[in-house]
Amino acid sequence: MTDANVSDTWQPLRSKMLVYEQGPQLTVLVDPDHPDMWQQEPYCSDLQAWANAGNKIGKYVILFCGDEVRKIEPA
Repeated sequence: MTDANVSDTWQPLRSKMLVYEQGPQLTVLVDPDHPDMWQQEPYCSDLQAWANAGNKIGKYVILFCGDEVRKIEPA
């Protein structure tokens, strides 16, 4: 993700995740060797915030980790 508003904590080597946009979908690829990383802070809160903000404009967040596919639902 090359958005200047996104914290350096989201750098792939640090977060163990890769984030990119595909049309209305924000895709999050989690390193299967670190499957719980997305549930840790600040990642979990950021994902929820992105889902909430995206929901208002017709976008959504999908997370992939190994065989698991999960939509981050807006709160």
